[in-house]
Amino acid sequence: MDKIFQSPSKYIQGKGVITRLSQYSKEFGERVLIITSRGGLGRFAAILDENEKNAENSVFFRESFGGECCMTEITRLKDLALEKKCDVIVGLGGGKVLDTAKAAAYFAGLPVIIAPTNAASDAPCSAVSVIYKEDGSFECLFHLKKNPDLVLVDSEIIATAPVRLLSAGIGDALATYFEMKACVDTDSANFVGGQVPLAAAAIAERCYDTLMTDGRKAYSAVARGLCTRAVENVIEANILLSGIGFESGGVCGAHPINVGISSVPAAKDNLHGEYVAFGLLVQLVLNNEDEDLIYDVLEFLTDVELPVCLADLGIGNITEEQLTQAAAIADEDPSLHYLPKKAGIPEIKAAILAADALGREFKEAEEET
Repeated sequence: MDKIFQSPSKYIQGKGVITRLSQYSKEFGERVLIITSRGGLGRFAAILDENEKNAENSVFFRESFGGECCMTEITRLKDLALEKKCDVIVGLGGGKVLDTAKAAAYFAGLPVIIAPTNAASDAPCSAVSVIYKEDGSFECLFHLKKNPDLVLVDSEIIATAPVRLLSAGIGDALATYFEMKACVDTDSANFVGGQVPLAAAAIAERCYDTLMTDGRKAYSAVARGLCTRAVENVIEANILLSGIGFESGGVCGAHPINVGISSVPAAKDNLHGEYVAFGLLVQLVLNNEDEDLIYDVLEFLTDVELPVCLADLGIGNITEEQLTQAAAIADEDPSLHYLPKKAGIPEIKAAILAADALGREFKEAEEET
């Protein structure tokens, strides 16, 4: 199996980076389609006006995102980009806006600039779009031929987003190291179908170290709307290190568990990274990891207000039928079986309940102290 490493062509992060969008978009051409939410059109109007004013000969076409990353919306925006003879597409916003921009650019044969407005996941750097049906139900993961041409991360904007979004990104990113390590230990394929290269393993490990060192400080700062050095580090870990880490390092355990748990109807209001955080605890139990390590992770997740038990996800009263279905969905994902300790539906169910018990006991002990 060949080693495969992939990443965005360029990543730029800093305070006020979005004010220099036109400087970077000119590398791709002068006609720019900017896709953002209805709220984003108003929120960023002055910044986009200034960008266009400062960029000689550049034209910005601004288009409101329809609300769902579905093929109808992707086709509409692709057609608009071609009609306007655009040279590049910019996605400015949250996950669905970014995934739509990536897919529209792919079908239009254009480069894409991704400008996330939160650090809730590692999706901005990836060569994949999550496609939904028009009713919002999941349709498929669409694998693109390449990663974004440029990822432009304005840390000031992200620091003013709700702190829950940063926390969710931490949950998603925290699993990166453990999933990569399992893929390496079992010589399993990474997300893009190759062997994990040393660079990806090092990046995934640095992601974990950064979160454990700066995660609590960053959470506290963003809760107050502040952008500190710790916040900058965690933004980079959530978006870049985890983005490269999951694609080139591999996924297993936490992410398949996330898919299973999120299928339980009462759990619908949680963010992706919140499911993954609990999925990581389940993975650690499945792998029979060291007790001290599990408690270090439990303490960290609790400190940044991520779920550590089923009740935190709204499914403390999960039924036997729902538990079996969640375990069966996780078991269907081939990547779950990249774990060193082989598991089927009974083992997955037991691990979910054991992780839930550990989380509840930890929280009870914290409340008593």
